[in-house]
Amino acid sequence: MIRRRIASVACAAAAWVLASPVVGQDSDTASINWKVTSAPHVDLWYHGLAVVGFDQTKGLPLYNQAYADRVRREKERRGVYPTPLDELAKDLRKEFEKDPAFQNMHFLPLYFPEASREEMHGALLAVSDRQLDSLRTAGRSTRTGIRMAAGIFDSGNQRKRLKQFVEALNREWTIFFSHYREIVLEDFPGVVELQRRWDQEVLPAVSDFTTRSGLTDGWIFVSPALGPEGRLLQGSRVRRAPHAVAVWSPGWDDIDPSLYAAVREMCFAVVDDALRGAAPREDLGDLEGPAAVRCGSLLFEANAPPLLEAYQRSFLRAADDDIDYANESELARAFEDAYPLEDELVDRLAEQLDIPGREPSRPKPAPRWVVQARPHADLWFHTLAVIQADQPGPLALYSADYADRIRAIKQELGVYPTLLDSLAPRLRKDIGDDNTFDVVHFVPLYFPRMTPERLLETIRNAIDNRPDPRRGGYAPNTPIGVLQLSYAMENGRVRRLMRTLVDAAENEWEVFYRAYAERLKGEQESRYLAIQSMWDSLFVPQLGSYLERRRLTAGMVFPSPALGPEGRIVDVDSSNPTDQVVAVQLPLAGEGPAQSVFAFLKELCFLLIDDREIVPFLDDPDDPEELDDLRRRAAVRCGYMLLELYAPTLVGQYRRVFLDAVGAEESSTVSAFERVYPLDPKVLERVRNQIRGG
Repeated sequence: MIRRRIASVACAAAAWVLASPVVGQDSDTASINWKVTSAPHVDLWYHGLAVVGFDQTKGLPLYNQAYADRVRREKERRGVYPTPLDELAKDLRKEFEKDPAFQNMHFLPLYFPEASREEMHGALLAVSDRQLDSLRTAGRSTRTGIRMAAGIFDSGNQRKRLKQFVEALNREWTIFFSHYREIVLEDFPGVVELQRRWDQEVLPAVSDFTTRSGLTDGWIFVSPALGPEGRLLQGSRVRRAPHAVAVWSPGWDDIDPSLYAAVREMCFAVVDDALRGAAPREDLGDLEGPAAVRCGSLLFEANAPPLLEAYQRSFLRAADDDIDYANESELARAFEDAYPLEDELVDRLAEQLDIPGREPSRPKPAPRWVVQARPHADLWFHTLAVIQADQPGPLALYSADYADRIRAIKQELGVYPTLLDSLAPRLRKDIGDDNTFDVVHFVPLYFPRMTPERLLETIRNAIDNRPDPRRGGYAPNTPIGVLQLSYAMENGRVRRLMRTLVDAAENEWEVFYRAYAERLKGEQESRYLAIQSMWDSLFVPQLGSYLERRRLTAGMVFPSPALGPEGRIVDVDSSNPTDQVVAVQLPLAGEGPAQSVFAFLKELCFLLIDDREIVPFLDDPDDPEELDDLRRRAAVRCGYMLLELYAPTLVGQYRRVFLDAVGAEESSTVSAFERVYPLDPKVLERVRNQIRGG
């Protein structure tokens, strides 16, 4: 964890930087003075590190990759790409990552909170050239920073790389950034609004905490290049070094994340004391980040409950989870899953924060399957449904009339054909020609908590075999999906196909699907609720014992309008039953939830069908299409047998749904069902025994 390494280096260089808590101060907010601002030297420095791609944290991203991408596109538009900074980026990143001392680069502008860009760069060049006599003439705004930097960068190579970076930043300022910042950043109206909301809304919730921690004044720098992982430098009154915090601003129209990130950064002032002795020393680095997030949540829960939900949603979005949770308990559970911390550690944090009257941690509510809309899944399945990328089998992967319905809507809006429509015939042929590319139909389930933009970005990184630069690896909950994609994309032809597919999906999102999905959101909400209600009220009580035995009690269900009666299921993490993800069709307006719930039950059967004890009897064991056809028929029959055993009143409706799914209108009898979904008696008996034996 960066923060722990920084603390040890900084203490060795200048122990006075870390302040002791100020005890006994008046907690009145009038005595607390944090100034929210945007500063050129801070913005340029973090702009430079974002362009270099120097991001090694395993937790929240240090830098905003969307910002770096926007900057590159703007440079290309202006004809100035690559700048000297871009040309040096790869070499600088390699050098920075080799030497732990360079982790201090993430904090360096906070050593110069009141300096101008020219003053900070002049001071750092003096350090790199070993002109330490500058200490005698340094001004108040640079004296502390020079001492800190001189203590950190003491080898020849460190000073050389520091100088390279500063000189590249100076040229970046002249060639590009001064103009870019003037147009895009300098007139950011959110700074004024952030200061108002900090003083009037957030500060009353944290004033006691900041007073006890000695964080009564300082600077809060807001910078668009930063990611949700911010920076905190605790100053010293003795040395006249002010406290400083740097936080992200992911969008000029969305300032909440900046406010909540500042609270989380200040929480690091107490996290070490709360965790000390509670876990092995080697584990503390991984605990600090989640503990700081949970610390902010505790402060709002105790002192400003109306802000708690917004705080939790902000950090869920920072962790790539933008689900609109239906109630507070689901939101709280998702938040705790995203930032896990043992109950004992949460209680220690609460004690450290001196929250009066707080009860010890309560047991978490029982996990359950949660039905939710997922825009990234809807976009991906929409893309494949428009292509009509179906496969042979008893049930259709995509809704039969979906492509025609969407074409009519696009024609009415005047956006037909989109890039996806134009590429559809070629993509349909290419996907159908490669039987090894089945993973394409499961992609969004491997990345369950992403936005559409982040999903497409992660797939691109996998295509290029490029780990996410913001995390020192791929994003959380993605390694299985990346591995599956990597297996499928071992040859260049498939990689090119996937790249074309991603480009088409991205264009579709921008020119049509984003607005279309937003328009349907309210209309579809009742259908999600109906699916959830039917599962919870009818299926869980009757199948509960079976679900418990098979460890199928919790996970996520994504009903999607583009899907056909054949759903999808992925077991993201076999050690965590809550990480099972299912996608099923979303019924049309006016239709009941039965087809979606029965499809969900059938998908759960795949985890039983694919058990090692279920050995199918195949004419050709090496034929993947024959195996897949058998699995899909066996899953339908498995769902029927489950209902026969646990909920016999539902078997007739189940038969009708799956006969209707293939257009078998002649009857809904058992014989018709068995004729449409035939199964070898030996396989049937094996499935039945597996159900009964758990």
